[in-house]
Formats: sequence, structure tokens, C-alpha cells
Amino acid sequence: MPKIESFIDRSIGLTVITIYGEVFPLDLIKVIDHYLKGDRTNLVLFDFSDALLRATEPEYPRKILAEGECYSRRGDHKAFVFPMPVKKNLKPFLGEYCQTEAHESNLDIFNNLIDANKWLIDAKEAHR
Repeated sequence: MPKIESFIDRSIGLTVITIYGEVFPLDLIKVIDHYLKGDRTNLVLFDFSDALLRATEPEYPRKILAEGECYSRRGDHKAFVFPMPVKKNLKPFLGEYCQTEAHESNLDIFNNLIDANKWLIDAKEAHR
């Protein structure tokens, strides 16, 4: 199980979740659930840049959600940073798991923190 650290910067409405250690597909789901079940903002950065990805292909089916449980908010932005390029089908999996289409939410994958932060800050500025 990877180590997960998180903090919220309420001044800009950003949640940062940093993941260290080995990450398998089921761990990826657990990290997303860690954010989605807790106190959250509309901007989130999932930082896997110091994680060791053992697989990038999700092998587990989407969990059944409780009635009315919502994994995205309208207009929220989720940035995922991975230490290496990930396979193309990871973004659709993440979008489906986070229910981005159903809630007009936004999600993207980056190879570095700078690009991810810029995307999130630009999103915040666009909503002002």
C-alpha cells in the first residue's frame, strides 16, 4: 500500500494528494476514494511523481456507488501527475471512475507538476 499525504490550501481552493511507494491499479482507486470521501475542494492535484507504478492498466471493475453518492462536482478539475507517460486508456478509466462526463467535470493527466499546476490555476482564473 502506498503512503498518502494530503493537504488543502483553502486560499486557492486546492487539494493536493501526494502518493509515495508502489502503486498497483487497486491502489489508484483507493487514492481517488481517499480524496472523494474526504473534505475536498473543486481543484485537486493527485501527485504520483514520486510513486513507483507497477501497472498502469486498471484491472478492477468500477465499484458500485451508494445511491446519490457523487464523485465529481460540476466544473471541478482533477489533475493527475505520473512519473512517466501512461497508457492512453488510463485517462478514460479515470474519467469514468470519477464520473467527469456525468457531472461536467474536468480531468487531465500530466507528466510534470508545473503543467498540472498551471492547468489548475488557469481553471481557477477562468471561473472568476
